[in-house]
Amino acid sequence: MIKAQIVPATAAHIEAMLPHVRQADVDEFMATNGWSPRRVLETGLRTSTFACAGLINGEVVTIFGVAPASMIGGNGIPWLVGTDALEIYQRTFLRRCGKVVNAMLAVYPYLENYVDARNHTARIWLHWLGFTIEEPQPYGAHGLLFHRFHMERK
Repeated sequence: MIKAQIVPATAAHIEAMLPHVRQADVDEFMATNGWSPRRVLETGLRTSTFACAGLINGEVVTIFGVAPASMIGGNGIPWLVGTDALEIYQRTFLRRCGKVVNAMLAVYPYLENYVDARNHTARIWLHWLGFTIEEPQPYGAHGLLFHRFHMERK
């Protein structure tokens, strides 16, 4: 039996997940701003309105959240870092993600971020969740192709 949980993320969740971060996510961090997975996760935990850990049978398979885009605007920046195990259990988490996106939209009327065009799995998840995904454009530290994605509260 699979026990799936979504709990508030902690520094201990970050430590447990760091050795297992998906290579596609590491590649995306390097292409965006050259940050390490540790810096991305610690910054996410520190700056987000809420950050959660997704657990399967007690193992951290994802950490995600939403951060304010600025101190004055009403936009939120959703983010997610996963492990390879997240892909194994993606259906389990996708069934719960709609509620999480709705919680993000309850705080921020507009969500937006960028996803590496090479990160096929993340693009599929974003599409499934109902985000609008734009055509890829050069973005980030190395000018690689990224898709801007966004969603507005209805």
